[in-house]
Amino acid sequence: MMGEFRVHHVRFFEWTPKSVQCMSYNPSLKKLALSRGDGSLELWNVAEGWYQEEVIPGMKDQSIEDLVWQDQRLFSAGLDGNICEHDLTKLQIKVSCPSNAGPVWCLTSNTAKTRLAAGTEDGCVVLLDTDNNYLDYITRFDSQDSRLLCISWHPTEDLIVTGGIDNIRIWSVSSGRAMQRLTIARSETKKETVIWCVAFLSDMTIVSGDSRGKTCFWNGKQGTLIKAIQSHKGDVYCLSVDKTETSIVSSGVDSSVVKFSYIAPRENSDWKDWVATFVHNQHTHDVRAIQMIDKTVVTGGVDTNLIQFDLHAPGISGHRRDTAKNRWKRIPPLIQKPIVSVAKDVNVILLPYTHHLDIWRLGFTDKTGVDGDILSLRSNPIKLVSMATKGGSPIFCSDISQDASLLAYSDCECLRVYRIFLDELTSIQPSVSMKKIGASADSPPDGAHCLCFTSDNKRLISVTNSSRLQISSIKHDKISTYHTFDQMSDCCHLLSVSPDDKLAAVADHNCNVFIYHIKNKQHVCNVPRQSVQVTALSFNPDSDLLAMVYSNQKIFEYDVKAKEYSDWSKKNSHHFMNCWLRKKSKVYKLSYNPSNRNQMILNDEQMFCILDKTQPFPSIGTSWTQLCTPKSNDSHAFHICTKYKYLLHLEILPENWLVAVERPSLEMFSSLPEAMKRKKFGT
Repeated sequence: MMGEFRVHHVRFFEWTPKSVQCMSYNPSLKKLALSRGDGSLELWNVAEGWYQEEVIPGMKDQSIEDLVWQDQRLFSAGLDGNICEHDLTKLQIKVSCPSNAGPVWCLTSNTAKTRLAAGTEDGCVVLLDTDNNYLDYITRFDSQDSRLLCISWHPTEDLIVTGGIDNIRIWSVSSGRAMQRLTIARSETKKETVIWCVAFLSDMTIVSGDSRGKTCFWNGKQGTLIKAIQSHKGDVYCLSVDKTETSIVSSGVDSSVVKFSYIAPRENSDWKDWVATFVHNQHTHDVRAIQMIDKTVVTGGVDTNLIQFDLHAPGISGHRRDTAKNRWKRIPPLIQKPIVSVAKDVNVILLPYTHHLDIWRLGFTDKTGVDGDILSLRSNPIKLVSMATKGGSPIFCSDISQDASLLAYSDCECLRVYRIFLDELTSIQPSVSMKKIGASADSPPDGAHCLCFTSDNKRLISVTNSSRLQISSIKHDKISTYHTFDQMSDCCHLLSVSPDDKLAAVADHNCNVFIYHIKNKQHVCNVPRQSVQVTALSFNPDSDLLAMVYSNQKIFEYDVKAKEYSDWSKKNSHHFMNCWLRKKSKVYKLSYNPSNRNQMILNDEQMFCILDKTQPFPSIGTSWTQLCTPKSNDSHAFHICTKYKYLLHLEILPENWLVAVERPSLEMFSSLPEAMKRKKFGT
């Protein structure tokens, strides 16, 4: 049985996701890059069932208006007037180049991936050289009267199309001059028509979306309108073209996604004819970005969710409701790695935000009750510290020691450590003070992407921004680098340290897991490589067993001492139920129960599960409903609780206490602006 737990139900973590601003898909890497309204950048692995590999927090007052891939290089443009290349190992800007023409609204690349073109506030196209790993300013085209809001490069010709206020222009890259000017009609005489998005097809067809709610198809050779379709009830913000150029999708303010399909050329004409069909209306607010990925459409916008819609998937039973249900998938905007830390010895919790940290003392009670009771508190939760980062730098990772005497966080370049002095912690008004621990001038620690204090508070283990495992020593209120291991990978993202402080495990995006001996400063071994990457890992407190959850939902347990999988793993790791393997949400937190070492506790944002290694697995065909609600005489290894949504963190404490950090969807999305009103049946 799962057993009984008393739960610290934390709902005061006011973490709020931001709207999706733009997206760009890399078909060779099968990764989607997207930016949000706070300037943050996310990398999603589409091939592994939408696993969020990295989140690069944004600087204050920073925006990213467009993203472009060139092979494995990622470029962005924003309203600060710079075009930037991002270092996807260090998760920071690698190099930037000013546009010299004001804020940049849009960005595109040529097919050869040697040039970038940016549309700017000053109304001119800026050309940049990206060949040979450079990012250099080349020239700017002739200016027009108003800003350029969208841009697209022709797949084969040296031509660029731009959209702005009341017009579309076709530019010659070689001369830097406009070859064609397409004038857009106005729906009202005094109301400008804004061209929000544009695409250039191989046959010189230009597709545009505008503020009238129309998607228009143009003859780029002659500069004439082929067809205008009133596809939306509001502004058309985004469109995307599939690789065959036979399907186009668009969306905007009304949140409807519309598909345009090529049917056949008109008689005596070489130009394509397009017909519009409604796809879905699953978003609640404006859609700002859209991408066609293989046979699916991915959209994101103000409601912060990603929606993936399969254009070709049939329903299971053929019923209309089943068909719709099995064609779309909502991907919530949550960070898929642990960000909350708990000081288990003193019931203190660290809640990190983008630019500040909060430390709370959890409430406590001496009451008991039966299952489902809400126990009255003897003392309510109290915020002990709220600390802003230096210079407003964004936080990449943070940790607090088990006795809450040490706090560490890292921005993109620097690691900062503080000593916390807590007096009368159980009183109504605890006394709290902090002192910064200075870095050694000779060997300061590097900026980090993962952090973990050892149990004796003498060392800090980190994965640096260059993907090296580093051990830092804390002595006499100074922190210094004790040892840095050789680089084994350039894309490490997860760290776990054994409770006895002997071993450390590091996982990377290339599906590797490296195990190190901290005290001997040696690389011990590598876990056998799987075809997908690890999403969570943890050491067993009583032995050298390392448990790992992979993005395909399988769980493996590795015996470091024997350098092979454990007997339990050999027996069960390839016999998981189909409903478990089809689970959409990724497990991002894994630990062992300190009261029962044969129990693993794992969770995603939708549920948590206690996996009892001493009990048998259910049959492969067990349904998810049967798994979550077993019969009294049906005993199996999986004990699942789906009470919490969204579950941002789950930590098990001694004496059968749980800390569950929940962010209810109504609270998380309460700050969204009012959406466009829709006519509903019966109203």
